[in-house]
Amino acid sequence: MAGVASAPASVSNRQVAAGAAWMLLFKVADKCIGLVSTIVLARLLVPADFGLVAMALSVIAFTHLMGAFGFDTALIQRQDATREHYDTAWTFNVALGCLMAAVMAVLAVPTASFYQDERLVAIIGVLAAATVAQGFSNIGVVAFRKELDFRSEFRFLFIKRVAAFGVTMALALAFRSYWALVLGTVVGNLLSVYISYRLHAYRPRFSLQARADLFHFSKWLFLSNLIGFIGGRSAHFILGRTAGPAALGFYTVAYEIAVMPSSDVISPINRAVYPAYCRLAVDRESFYAYFLKIFGTICIIAAPVSAVLFGIAGSAVDVVLGPKWVDTVPLIQLLVVCGLVGALQSNLYLALTALGKPQASTLLSAVLLVLSLPVVVWASIQHGVLGAAYGLVFQALLSMAGVLILFRQYSGYALKPLLMAVWRPLLCSAGIGSVIYALDTGAIATINSMPAWIRFFGLSLAGLLIYPLSLWLTWRACGSPAGAERTVIDFLSARWYQQVERMRSGV
Repeated sequence: MAGVASAPASVSNRQVAAGAAWMLLFKVADKCIGLVSTIVLARLLVPADFGLVAMALSVIAFTHLMGAFGFDTALIQRQDATREHYDTAWTFNVALGCLMAAVMAVLAVPTASFYQDERLVAIIGVLAAATVAQGFSNIGVVAFRKELDFRSEFRFLFIKRVAAFGVTMALALAFRSYWALVLGTVVGNLLSVYISYRLHAYRPRFSLQARADLFHFSKWLFLSNLIGFIGGRSAHFILGRTAGPAALGFYTVAYEIAVMPSSDVISPINRAVYPAYCRLAVDRESFYAYFLKIFGTICIIAAPVSAVLFGIAGSAVDVVLGPKWVDTVPLIQLLVVCGLVGALQSNLYLALTALGKPQASTLLSAVLLVLSLPVVVWASIQHGVLGAAYGLVFQALLSMAGVLILFRQYSGYALKPLLMAVWRPLLCSAGIGSVIYALDTGAIATINSMPAWIRFFGLSLAGLLIYPLSLWLTWRACGSPAGAERTVIDFLSARWYQQVERMRSGV
């Protein structure tokens, strides 16, 4: 098959570790770029600008669900995918992109009427063009992940990110309005399509030959994405209508910061391990042993990030966003729970999908949505942005309990080893987060009198340095059991040994 190689049948820890490292490197670069972008935009724009664009994106995200079939996930999961599968996926993406743009155009006026803001008509109309363009992206880049070629994946993602950042910053300086965010999205999508064809030799053709194979798997991903959208975006719709763009702007920025553990820290690891899960799924014993290592490692990374973010939320908002964003502090401290839970359950859902059980995950999500959505809606209407945050925390905890039960039922694996893999990181992180919060909010007068930027960087660094020591001591006190801690230590020791040997050999 020209341009798309078949994936090898085996997978090594080194491949996955290298893939995770490349994806983490991208996220580090992405967050550095994002931090600069947030600082600049937060000072050039006002909360209402972010809220206005969030209103438009809520509706646009709904129309994008028509294309949320996860064809890339299906191509990776199907180890024997042919050119017909890739071409069919690309054809569907093009058709769905045009269909979504048409629906967006139809919904522009009703959306502006619903939110009582005529500016949304033009915003949605412009963003519809970006949707059409995105549908033409080269489907061949999926092979980067399938073949575990994460170096090429890094190049693709990084170049896209830098291009979009440069355009948005230039537009922000030129317009100093919400149009910087809107036009930045359009130009960023156009550049993304161009880059996808520059970096991969595959040239798709229109075809529907493999439509039955793709839809058999992807229909469940579509339903799962639909349910996830309703659950995750319900508060945005309500707040935009009842509380206005400024309040929605506070909520949107707080949510994006709080879910960093799942969206920015752990997603690159999931991106790297999913192809490995798919290859190992034929051997259930090896799969579970490997899954436990990954799941524990995710908790080791995500738990302290969430805890430190909770502790330093006040200083972080003051330093990064500025005084006008102070209302986001309690929202961030609540929503970090959603970030941590999302980091853990995303890997559980990924494992179920790799095992060929996407329908089980979808049905569970539907049941949980029916149970939790009324709570989120009621809390949002009655108590505004703070109520919405409490509602999402309830939704996240209920969802985590449900997916654990589902994982036990459909995989046949015991939950005790899974819980044993995460209790030490959770305990150490909770302790460190509590101490940092107390210090940042005035437990010691000397620290409280320091400038916010000193507290922000000092407490962040202290927490992330003390955490590994406390985790290591707890692990040793438990008898140094096999698990994620041992995996991380062995990996770091091996990397250190390789570095020392290179230095000795003069490389």
